[in-house]
Amino acid sequence: MKNLTIFTASAARPNLLVNLADDADRIEPTAGWSISAQNPEEIIHGFSQLKLKKEFKLRGYQYFSGGNGNGIVWAIPASEELPHPNFCDRLDEMFLGPPKPEIALDDFMAAISGDKSPLSYLQAAIALHELHEFGAMWHGCSWGQDRILPFTDDYKEEIFSEIDDPAADPSIEDYLNFIHPWDELNEIPDILNPHFFYQNGKPTVVFYTINDIGYYKLNRYIHTFEKESYIQKVEREEIAAGDGGIIF
Repeated sequence: MKNLTIFTASAARPNLLVNLADDADRIEPTAGWSISAQNPEEIIHGFSQLKLKKEFKLRGYQYFSGGNGNGIVWAIPASEELPHPNFCDRLDEMFLGPPKPEIALDDFMAAISGDKSPLSYLQAAIALHELHEFGAMWHGCSWGQDRILPFTDDYKEEIFSEIDDPAADPSIEDYLNFIHPWDELNEIPDILNPHFFYQNGKPTVVFYTINDIGYYKLNRYIHTFEKESYIQKVEREEIAAGDGGIIF
């Protein structure tokens, strides 16, 4: 790992205050696909090291049905507006066949810039998931249940609060088993905290999450960025599973 940077748990959260729209003023979207009344740019505004390129803006479409929701975000020229979904091509290979306007970039991360610091890449990795979850409601939610590990900046203190042994030095494996009794724990991470490094000259971010939809799972996410942009490829691997979980 070249130029390894290990982050605190709090570094993976938005670190700027954003004045969000009042939920009381929000109107339930119409059934099917519509132009979202919400602004996905608010997600980017929450991260200190990221910004939107001045020639673009982010806008989204909302899908709604029976209390369930999904969405899709596009980067479009700053001078344009999203066309009605009926005037767009449909991406039939994707779930629910979302609309894509001709004016949209293929990848909204091409409209994002930053200072190229390790923190900016971590923030871009989190922002990617948040933007893909834009418009998600009820059964449409997935990433919203992922909790990035460790839960606190000093995870050993969480274990110390439950044991009475001041000489103990809990390991990463101890912490994972403290969080949940895994049926299978196929791998113990060498570094549990989110971390950044260069691999083959490409910026890379790795972090671990717990998700409890259906059953408990421990996921490893690997984000590999293009050398000169925040466009990235994401790999997710489930390295542990356990009973429990939620169904909604």
